[in-house]
Amino acid sequence: MSSISLVIIDAAIDEVNADAENCVVITKNPYTSLLGADSSLDSLSLVRLLVTVERLIEEKTGKSVVLVDESAFEAEQSPFATVESLTRHIDSLLSK
Repeated sequence: MSSISLVIIDAAIDEVNADAENCVVITKNPYTSLLGADSSLDSLSLVRLLVTVERLIEEKTGKSVVLVDESAFEAEQSPFATVESLTRHIDSLLSK
């Protein structure tokens, strides 16, 4: 996993956690569930996180990426299931 991807996700988690309206705290751990029954995130918090990640990717790398694209829906396992799977997804997008 790329260190830039982890830095970006950690920064995005910090921003979402700092949001006064957000009652859910996202743990910075590769195994933190972002989606599904084990996740403490609601859909709005997940969208906030993904939008923040996209913005930070552009700010830090100069690349504009769309995290929720066709490949995300075609994947056997959701790239949004955990912090680790999101990191792999970002690595894949940045390597293109």
